[in-house]
Amino acid sequence: MKKDRFVSLKVKLTVGVIFICLVIGSLAVFAVNYISTSIVDKEYSDRAEQIAQAVATTIDPDDALGLKNAVLDIYYGVDEVVPSTEWGSDEWNEYQANYDSIRDLEVFNKLQEHLRMYQDIYKVDCLYMTTYKKEVMHAIYIVDGAYGEDECPPGCVDNFDDGIWPDEQDPIVPATITNEGVYGWLVTAGYPIMKDGKLAAHVCVDISMNDIKAKERGYVISTALAMLGLTVFMLAIALWYVGRNVVKPVKMLSDTAKNYCSENNDVVHHAFEKLQITTHDEIAGLLSSMKQMEADMNSNINALIDTQVALKESERKAQSMEEMAIKDSLTGIRNKMAYDHEAKKLEADLEDGFNEFGLAMVDLNFLKRTNDTYGHEKGNISIRRLCMLVCEIFDHSPVFRIGGDEFIVVLKNHDYRCVDQLIDDFNDRLVQVQNDDTLKPWEQISAAIGYYKFDKTVDRTVDDVFKKADKAMYERKVAMKAERKD
Repeated sequence: MKKDRFVSLKVKLTVGVIFICLVIGSLAVFAVNYISTSIVDKEYSDRAEQIAQAVATTIDPDDALGLKNAVLDIYYGVDEVVPSTEWGSDEWNEYQANYDSIRDLEVFNKLQEHLRMYQDIYKVDCLYMTTYKKEVMHAIYIVDGAYGEDECPPGCVDNFDDGIWPDEQDPIVPATITNEGVYGWLVTAGYPIMKDGKLAAHVCVDISMNDIKAKERGYVISTALAMLGLTVFMLAIALWYVGRNVVKPVKMLSDTAKNYCSENNDVVHHAFEKLQITTHDEIAGLLSSMKQMEADMNSNINALIDTQVALKESERKAQSMEEMAIKDSLTGIRNKMAYDHEAKKLEADLEDGFNEFGLAMVDLNFLKRTNDTYGHEKGNISIRRLCMLVCEIFDHSPVFRIGGDEFIVVLKNHDYRCVDQLIDDFNDRLVQVQNDDTLKPWEQISAAIGYYKFDKTVDRTVDDVFKKADKAMYERKVAMKAERKD
């Protein structure tokens, strides 16, 4: 009869403890590294996108468009574009000399100071304005907020094949994290500057992540070393204990450790904390160490949960900032940016087959005359009074202020079906206001209104409806002028 090979309890305990500790340690290191990296990357990506959007909404679209056109006039006029990969060469210097006149433009200096102000406020590496030529894979710098040698001059061209290229339909450049030899870890995001619904330029932000990535690596290494040290410590205790009759306590510890990561309940575990071994020897010390390890891991997990709570608060604040960005400061209703979002929703509705909607355009008359005669504050009163009237008449529809004296109403459901009666009510109220001698001249507002409903036989996009509603409003304005002459 073949004799079974004997394996001592010392060897079994040694192998078992090493295996268990390595599994737990590896999972802990991997989980901590994965969770911390995901949280940090998302935090920095969200911050980059929020900063790019916040700064883009503060830039005058006319200034951005004017400076971009000035740069592109030179860009299209040169014989050969020399990309930034040739930085410092004679050819690159000769090419960049074509743009020297851009720095003398007042709008260039104005936008550069504007970018630098927000760059200093947000404490980011760089804020800059670019335009993209997707057909030739060119990203062209218009103005850079960086200082000294870090500044990319106007007309500087980055030429790369990969990356996310914006277009008219999706102009937002989402945050991307890169790791390059020159700049290291960097998160970049871009947000469009829109002019009359068209893309004028992009505001981009670069945020360095070198320090935080270095801290992450140091934290992972420290955690790995700590787990390794703990493994060695556990092995020493197990070897010391093997000379005694401790099979049952060891089995209890082994079973607890093996089942530790298979629990599918709370994120925080208390398996070792619940375990009771009253041997008053090294096994009790081992249990105490395992409890300390568990407490440390729970502490780390709680810290990560606190970080997630803080991130949610940051998201709430970012949402508040976004709501402020789409709110018109004068009237309190939503602005042109909000209407652009609404238009995208309508486009999505059209793709889903919903086409019962219309647009009503409202334009305040004599605003310039009011401003010139009584001052801009009185003109603002006229705008607010018109806004109140539009919102009161079309109380079932979203109203947007898309220009100085222009409002647009999205007609659906009740207001879509009863639009003719609502417009009659609107015009009647205007007549009452104009005939009210108790009102001041700037309170006796006059306005033209026109609307158009989507017709699936001739219309394809929301912009088609917008143009026809605008035309109807203009025709009403012309008719009102003719009536006054009569």
